[in-house]
This record gives sequence, structure tokens and C-alpha cells, in this order.
Amino acid sequence: IEGSNLNVSTICLGTWAIGGDSWGEYDEKNAVAAIETAIEKGINFIDTAPAYGRGHAEKLMAPVIAKHRDKLVIATKCGLDITRRMMIDLSPDFIRKDCEESLKRLDIDTIDLYQCHWPDPKNPLDASMEALVRLRNEGKIRYIGVSNFNAAQLAEASTYTNILTLQPHYSLLERSIEKETLPLCRERKISVISYGSLGAGVLTGKYIERPVFRRDDSRSFFYRFFKEQYWPRVMGLVDAVKRIAHERNVKPGHVAIAWILSHEGCPSAIVGAKTPEQVCDNLGGADLELSAEEIERLNTLSAGIYD
Repeated sequence: IEGSNLNVSTICLGTWAIGGDSWGEYDEKNAVAAIETAIEKGINFIDTAPAYGRGHAEKLMAPVIAKHRDKLVIATKCGLDITRRMMIDLSPDFIRKDCEESLKRLDIDTIDLYQCHWPDPKNPLDASMEALVRLRNEGKIRYIGVSNFNAAQLAEASTYTNILTLQPHYSLLERSIEKETLPLCRERKISVISYGSLGAGVLTGKYIERPVFRRDDSRSFFYRFFKEQYWPRVMGLVDAVKRIAHERNVKPGHVAIAWILSHEGCPSAIVGAKTPEQVCDNLGGADLELSAEEIERLNTLSAGIYD
């Protein structure tokens, strides 16, 4: 990651689903095996948060991290209070409390990349950033990042301290950051670590019919591309992804990941997995280089989905 000594794999293991409470069926043994498989296969970057399973994802990772700590880059987040219905809180006191609790659950001394999970309009951003700088000075965290900040919030945050990374929702199905946020990141040398890289699985080609999820499943409310009015265009894009995958003898998900990594300033794409098989499925995206013509084809089709 530019501006740091963090050398990260181009695939980052995302652990929202490993938390076990908002992504449908879940098997804990498989979840642990997914983390172990990721590390075995060369993924050294793992992203988590207290909000994933209300601390469960962090706890689950701890024994695996302990065996490989020296070669892993661990990213987690602060600012969602798991005891108060995920209330956003970036007050200095809560940031410190959140950090201490994550360190305890993860059973580590230092968090490599500590990110504000969501912007908090109730608390002044300068105070939040000061709290993070204090934690960095104390050695509890190494680098500061933010997640889900828009261009204005990111610009303000970066006036108070060095922001290493932005973690936005970014994929072929969600390109809104390209208008203002991505150019700002390039200008300020802030690396973009995408989440939702496979569009909640849509870009793997696994859905033929539009799925309907239970209300407690995050996919039922978090992603706009599952809505009925957009689904025909979404499927048009997925068909194009499948065609390119077929031509290149790779999987559709590899094409979706390679598209993200083709962008300047995007060193790693977060891809979630609940099983070792899913981890292995995702790895091919790291080595695939799309041609300019393929990128243009995908850009054109994905641009008009929400018009």
C-alpha cells in the first residue's frame, strides 16, 4: 500500500460473512478453514470489524492469526457500537474503547490498519482523528483508514492526519465513487481497498433468477442491484462478464476482481468467503489482466444499470 510498509496480497479476505449472523447459512468449522486456506494460498491481508457477528468474526480469527501473526496484515474498524444496535459513534472515548476490545478479541498487540467504519455526523471529525492519532502514537494501531466516507468527508479527514486507505463499496455493480471520490484518492495518494467486489456473489454468475432473501439477511437491504427494476440490466452485465470469462478460460468472479485491480490506486480487493472452496474460487482474479477492449466493454455495460 503506497505510503506505508504494508505489503498486501491483491486479494484481501473479507470476514463479514464469517461473523455468522447476516449472510444466510453458516458453518463455523468451514469459516475457520476458509481463513486457514486463505493464508495457505498466499492471502496475507484480512479485513474484519466488531460489527461482523457482534465481535464473533474477530474472536474466530484470533487462534488462526496467532499461528501466522508475523506475516499477516490485519485490518479492523471502529465506530459501530455492537451493544447499541450498531449505533454509529466516532467519539474519542468510544474509539478508544472499541480499539481496546478489538485488540482483546483478536488477541494481538497492534492493529495494522484501523478504519472508521462509517462517518459520524454527530461527532466532530477532528476529534475522531485526534483519537486515532493518539492510538497510533501509543503503538496500538499502525495506520489509519476510513470506510464509506464520501469525497468531502475524506478530504476533511485527510487535513487532520495521513489517511492511508479508503474502503468503499466498489464493483462493476457499484461505481458511484468514480465521480468524485476516486479522483480525490488519486490526488491525495489514498489507496482504495474495495468491498462488495463480487456484488454479493452476483458477479460470479451464480444467480439466474433474481434471489429474494430473508429480512435478516444483509443482501435483502444493503445492495440496490438486487431490486427488481434493475435486475434485467444486472443480468445483461453478468452475461458480458461470463462471455469474457469463457473467452479467457477463467471464472466470472475472476473477471470482476481483475476489473477492480485494473484501476490505478486499487492495490487490493476485499472478497468474502465462508468456505475454503470459495477462497480458492476467488484467487484467480489476482493474476488475470484484462485488455483495454474488455475493460471498455464492461465499463459501457455497467454504466447504465441505474439510469
